[in-house]
Amino acid sequence: VRIYSDLKRHNIGDELADARGQNGVPKHQFLTPPLWGLSASAPYMHDGRSPNVHYAILAHGGEAAPAREAYTKLDAEDEGSLRVFLQSLGRPQHLECKP
Repeated sequence: VRIYSDLKRHNIGDELADARGQNGVPKHQFLTPPLWGLSASAPYMHDGRSPNVHYAILAHGGEAAPAREAYTKLDAEDEGSLRVFLQSLGRPQHLECKP
């Protein structure tokens, strides 16, 4: 199943940190949510602070800073193509288990 996530916790920077950590998890670490279903999940980020995918990408820091910087270096056409791809990631209606 292509969920487009590594399901790991990542440091995404102090700018996105919550006011305090929770259950022993530092305030700047978040579980990477699956990107499938992204088109139906606005607003974006863990707290809904980003109205669209563009601003959500730009808000990432910490371990995600290199990906953010790569995104900012894309030309307008490639940037748009990436956002179209991300918006196309739908969540399957049901998952079928095959033996």
